[in-house]
Amino acid sequence: MPVLLNDAMSYAKRGLQVFPLTPNSKIPLKGTQGSKEATSTPEQVKTWWTNNPDCNIGVATRGFIVLDIDINHVDDADGYHSLEVLEDTYNKLPETLTVKTASGGRHLYFKLPEGVELPQKIAFLNGVDIKANPNNYVLLPPSRINGDAYTFENKRPMADLPEWLTGFILKRNKIKRTSRAFSANKRYRSHVTELIETLTLGFETGRRNDTAAKITGQLLAYGVDVRLAWQLVQYANGNSSEPLLQNELERTFESIARRELGATCN
Repeated sequence: MPVLLNDAMSYAKRGLQVFPLTPNSKIPLKGTQGSKEATSTPEQVKTWWTNNPDCNIGVATRGFIVLDIDINHVDDADGYHSLEVLEDTYNKLPETLTVKTASGGRHLYFKLPEGVELPQKIAFLNGVDIKANPNNYVLLPPSRINGDAYTFENKRPMADLPEWLTGFILKRNKIKRTSRAFSANKRYRSHVTELIETLTLGFETGRRNDTAAKITGQLLAYGVDVRLAWQLVQYANGNSSEPLLQNELERTFESIARRELGATCN
């Protein structure tokens, strides 16, 4: 049995809800709906990877979250230092399932408490993102990006998310969300102010597609390069409590980019 098929089947049998990604990428396989179709049904998983044996493996973050720890040498973000400060301030994180990413970062998996859902949050801490909510996903080994593989640093069971960290995440998210209430007086506000707020705080639930289309148009109207505009729109989506699926975001962006410039995000 091909390696990726074998591993995808193994994950599904353990109850993880997986789906195929385009080979060597994080983008859902063309013709699929990404994490919306994530499943632990062996028959479906076998069909996907039998027909597409080189596809990377995505797993929907359902029932668990992932702390995505990285070092960015461009902006000096050091997720390992941030995590060390967090543990010194509160408590040590329990040992848990850990994956080394293709970029050399770490994914720490934690089971969510029953009935609790947490939001995805990019730059939750300096160099630390939270991958969460049922429509989000991460890659599982042995997926590869640019030739580099995701690998298990250990195969421990997922530890329960500590109560203190659950509370800390919820508290930080509440502070960031309510910061909208402290915006400048309306007569001093501008389209730029609103654009910066949206990029920083993400799309409001219920208006995600409309907001993504609006800020795409604004960025392109201000003369921002289409590739940089695409990166900024993805950044805003990552800061949303309920991000759009990648393929939905791409469709919205490309629709506006074609209208404004005749361009796409590729």
